[in-house]
Amino acid sequence: MLTTITTTTTTTTVVVASQTAVFGAIGVVILIALLIAKELLSASENEKAMLLGRITGIAINPLLFSFLIIVVIKVVEVI
Repeated sequence: MLTTITTTTTTTTVVVASQTAVFGAIGVVILIALLIAKELLSASENEKAMLLGRITGIAINPLLFSFLIIVVIKVVEVI
């Protein structure tokens, strides 16, 4: 009985860890895409494009915070 509980707990932990890695990678890709879009839109002379470039900052800030947390967790794992 104890072996079954330990095996199930270990399997669940591995699945959650792999899902976390996938979501972290997706978040980083979205962050990079938004940063590129912001730079390109900010360089435009079109007023609507410049406004859209400023609006992308709303999505960039939480993703930067998430990225920082991911980096801190990975550094702590190494140490």
